Amino acid sequence: RQEAMRQEAMRQEAMRQEAVRQEAMRQAMMEAEEEEIFMQQAYAQQQAYAQQQAQQQRAKNIHEQQFQQAQQKHQAQNAAAVAGSMDDATTLAEKGTLLMSKGHYKNALVIYDKCLAIQLKHLGDLHPIVAHTVDLMGVALLRVGAAEEALETFEKAAYIYENSGQGVHPDLALTLMHVGQAYELEAENVQRVGPKKEWMRQIEEYSTQAYDFYEKALEMFQERVEGNEPDLDVANVVHAMGNIHNIRGEYMEALRKYKYALEHKIKILGEDDPSVGWTKNNIGNAFKGLYKVDEALKWYNEALSTVSKVFGPDHPEVAHVHWNIALCYQTKGEVDASKRKLGWHNSWPFKFFSAATKKRIVHEGKDFEAMVKHLNHGESLLAFDIFFSLLVVTQTTLLPPVPILSAQCIALIRSQLSTFSSRGSGRITSQPNELHR
Repeated sequence: RQEAMRQEAMRQEAMRQEAVRQEAMRQAMMEAEEEEIFMQQAYAQQQAYAQQQAQQQRAKNIHEQQFQQAQQKHQAQNAAAVAGSMDDATTLAEKGTLLMSKGHYKNALVIYDKCLAIQLKHLGDLHPIVAHTVDLMGVALLRVGAAEEALETFEKAAYIYENSGQGVHPDLALTLMHVGQAYELEAENVQRVGPKKEWMRQIEEYSTQAYDFYEKALEMFQERVEGNEPDLDVANVVHAMGNIHNIRGEYMEALRKYKYALEHKIKILGEDDPSVGWTKNNIGNAFKGLYKVDEALKWYNEALSTVSKVFGPDHPEVAHVHWNIALCYQTKGEVDASKRKLGWHNSWPFKFFSAATKKRIVHEGKDFEAMVKHLNHGESLLAFDIFFSLLVVTQTTLLPPVPILSAQCIALIRSQLSTFSSRGSGRITSQPNELHR
């Protein structure tokens, strides 16, 4: 019996040792597998990092090549400017203005740049004619939504006017108004996301700066007006001040400013001028802000009739008005849906799905159909297509490190403006807001 017990104990000990050995082997295999997996992951990460570095290097090489090509192009333009005369510059300026009137803002920038190179060669960097061309380039940048670049360009023009040695130039007031418009665009482009207090602070900051410049320009314009005679520049800057009130939600004050501007513009330009149409458009914006959508639609349609006669259907100015009309119909649908929701939509159990039912009603019926009609306002002609084709500056057109102005302009002008601080880049707002002009 004792021998049997001893043998059983030995057998159990052998089994225990075997189990320990098996467990050790299993642990070793697991560790080996984990080590293999770790090595594979490390190798994969190294490969991914190497590929990323290679891609970045290729992108850098392409970018440098494009930069060099752009610099060579600027040098060629400057070389051509040596042989160009002031008559050539005048012709280029007229061509740029024609392109602006057709909505080809990017092409106008290129033409103005060539014109500027010639003027700098013949007139130097502190001549009022140079300032005027720089100002025109700022207007083109403003039209494509490049608020920061437009602001810097207008400030350069103002600097040249102030240091031209010819006293207070009459066009300085216009440039100051343009500086205000650049700040206004910055205010409109503030992203309305995140804490409301923060983006409201940014809007207030930009709009205050814009209003200050408008007041300076208005004071200078009024100094040259005799009596109560209507003045177009005064009307334009009052119109711009109305835009600031509209951005701030001060719609009644905006309406007062717009109607003053409209009255004086009609006296000077007549009913069919596009500037009159844009004041009518902005009156529509103010009424839309007051949720008087029928009144807003009346003014929008008057604006559309005016600008369509002048520009035709495929111009960004016309697309802007269609965009505003579309948003107005959307607002009208929301207001009507809210009224209908007060009926059976507010009863159980539909009130628990009020947001969904409201959205469904807004996007059904005549209001939604009208909205779609104005977003697609021609034969396969989308408002969005016009914006992207004529308003958006692409990376291939204006590379980030390549100056908007010519290299010669940068050398002669920008070096004197190093005290200007850099500002945050303007962004297109994520909210579908109405468009001012």
